[in-house]
Amino acid sequence: MEDILSAAEEILGQAVRVERHRDWAIFWCPFHNDASREGQGGHPNFGVHLVKGYWKCLRCGATGGSLNALRIKLGQAWKPPVSAIQPTRPPKPPTQVQMLDEAMSEARSYVQRSPAWAYLSQRGVLPYTALVYGLGYGIPVPLVHRGIIEAAKQSMMVRRDGTWLWAGGVVYADPPTRPTVMNVRYIPEEQLPKGARTFQPEKNHKTWGNRIQPLGSWRIVPSTRTLVVLEGLFDMLITAQKLHQLGRDADTVAVYTNGASPSAKMHRWFSEHSEYEYVLLRDPDKAGVEWAHTVSASIRGGGAKVRTIKPPDRLDPDEAILSGWWPSAI
Repeated sequence: MEDILSAAEEILGQAVRVERHRDWAIFWCPFHNDASREGQGGHPNFGVHLVKGYWKCLRCGATGGSLNALRIKLGQAWKPPVSAIQPTRPPKPPTQVQMLDEAMSEARSYVQRSPAWAYLSQRGVLPYTALVYGLGYGIPVPLVHRGIIEAAKQSMMVRRDGTWLWAGGVVYADPPTRPTVMNVRYIPEEQLPKGARTFQPEKNHKTWGNRIQPLGSWRIVPSTRTLVVLEGLFDMLITAQKLHQLGRDADTVAVYTNGASPSAKMHRWFSEHSEYEYVLLRDPDKAGVEWAHTVSASIRGGGAKVRTIKPPDRLDPDEAILSGWWPSAI
């Protein structure tokens, strides 16, 4: 939910209000005479669904299925107008995920004897890869100092009952120490012991922190020449694993955007790093097409070369690579 809200606010400016009980964020519509924030009768009409990511205007009828579609429809020249009207919700406190090294260390200490180890194996992730990337297992209530718990609460990672929202998942910190982003991929309920997770996740993944650059880019070294860009965590892990098997670690690095709607800062990072060649391995769905379009536009806008490759048989990149496919362009 917070990921979609943050992405929407990067496109539209700060929400006028957030109706969490209905899973909607309300904005002034960018499509119908709202440059001065007037709306119809002085009320905003544009909503973004905070779970599914689709958007619509109740006045002019503009609608779309993803925030990438909204970004494309508005065009690269779009800038949200500045309003003197103050939003009706308080500002979001700054994230403190960089304080969570102690909690992440405990998550890593559990991973090899947790349900995460079997799940990673099932997904094709080898022990070497899991350890290089410092993957952990989400402990419902990690035994850490009070200050660490307070930092996690400020980053909205802890439920009111004290349970951490990474519970029952594979946890990835980026970078591995003093992270700017914490990402969890939830393990299916049937693969967890009873009581390992006491809540129902809204999606199969969740993210906390600020996505200021592609995740995985901490592995870039001076000899890096090519970046392989993907949408998701497991796409990145499996691609990085294959690059290691091919002996390509020194010149090629896999990174991911953490979903189909990269942050504005991440788009800026792509446009500012023209020293690399880029290869985009996209998902087969419509969102993957839109993702490739917007990311490649940012890369080309900075003057770098980029190629987009679609894996065969409508497979996701990780599935295709594990089945034996590998693009000859890399």
